[in-house]
Amino acid sequence: MPRILIVDDSRYQRHLVEKALADVGRCEQAEDGAEAVRLFQQALHRGEPYDLVVMDILMPAMDGHRALAWMRRMEEQAGVVRPTRVIMLSSLDDAQNMMQAQFEEGAGAYLTKPFDPADMLAALRALEFAKNPLDADEPCANS
Repeated sequence: MPRILIVDDSRYQRHLVEKALADVGRCEQAEDGAEAVRLFQQALHRGEPYDLVVMDILMPAMDGHRALAWMRRMEEQAGVVRPTRVIMLSSLDDAQNMMQAQFEEGAGAYLTKPFDPADMLAALRALEFAKNPLDADEPCANS
């Protein structure tokens, strides 16, 4: 089962994300970027990296931008071929934060809070983390 790290300083937001991802994988949680970096590093060293990280930007101790930059450096140093897929989930909806997260730090998707579970599923499909029902192997009955 895929391993997912949910990072948000809001316990309530972590709960909402975990609820949305309950059928997708096994979730672990971190309260801030510093804790997330520590858990990410431990997982890499154990040879059990996370398959997905869903991370907030505005957090105490270390924000999501810095945490993701650290995670990417750790992956690079470890020689990771396929970086962990990341969804940034933030109340910040400005182009600068979106561009930084996606193009500078390698987040695959950016969702704004409050998020719609359907948008989370669409982001998972775009990251090829969840199956798209339109790609079913069986043809439609009306075909």
